[in-house]
Amino acid sequence: ASPIEALVTQAHELGMDALALTDHDAVYGVVQFAKAAASCGIRPILGAELTLTTGHHLTMLAENATGWGNLCALISRARHNAPKGRAALDPAELPAHTAGLIVLSGCREGEIPSALLHGDAAAAERAARRYLEWYGVEHFWIELQNHLRPDDGILTDRLVALARRLGIG
Repeated sequence: ASPIEALVTQAHELGMDALALTDHDAVYGVVQFAKAAASCGIRPILGAELTLTTGHHLTMLAENATGWGNLCALISRARHNAPKGRAALDPAELPAHTAGLIVLSGCREGEIPSALLHGDAAAAERAARRYLEWYGVEHFWIELQNHLRPDDGILTDRLVALARRLGIG
């Protein structure tokens, strides 16, 4: 993992005006990140990648103070429901905490990418429709990543096709 200051400096050098920090199941680096971003004139986007009880990951970004409150509540619930040092959020808790959050489909461990990697397009579409229902088209996005793994191109193509079919950004 890169130090926060190095990430912010690189974003500044690339001319980026915003940058997100999404720790796993926590917001450990938020204060340091916000200070570093402010020093470079970059808008910090605060978020987390939550682990669900299904084992899937879900990336959440706080859009505003309400979203920050909901993100922190979900992290607290995830930590409360798991053994010390771990987190696991029951997906059933998500619909009660949607306001002010922007949700991304997650890394390859997300429910949608994972289903696509296992050849289950129907399960991926069901999950995408469920997140669309909970968060709406303006607050749910398909996340694309390229870590130069052999199947990244195939996964990206499938994610883009799903997003286009359902009208998801």
